[in-house]
Amino acid sequence: MVAQYRGPARREGGWVDLTAEILRGTADLSGANCVGSEALFDPKAHNEEFTAADYRHQAAVELCRTCPAVVACAQWAATQPDVHAVIGGRRPALPGNPGRPRKSAA
Repeated sequence: MVAQYRGPARREGGWVDLTAEILRGTADLSGANCVGSEALFDPKAHNEEFTAADYRHQAAVELCRTCPAVVACAQWAATQPDVHAVIGGRRPALPGNPGRPRKSAA
């Protein structure tokens, strides 16, 4: 049997260290009202009706109104690129239901 060389031994920190590294610098949102209701805050799904997404997002904003972590969440959200979900009590801009195109003026 021939031994295979696998290179120098690597020391990996495991998933706990990886998670800690990913979360480093994020806001402390302990006690946030959104825990357990994350789906309300998600962006509009591709096949979701605009009114359904708007209803979900309004419910999410209502949770944010009484959330003890909303200030920290909003401050963190301000540092993020364009997000199409409810974060820090702010709703994403949903394009209106386009419907039929308007007739152009002749």
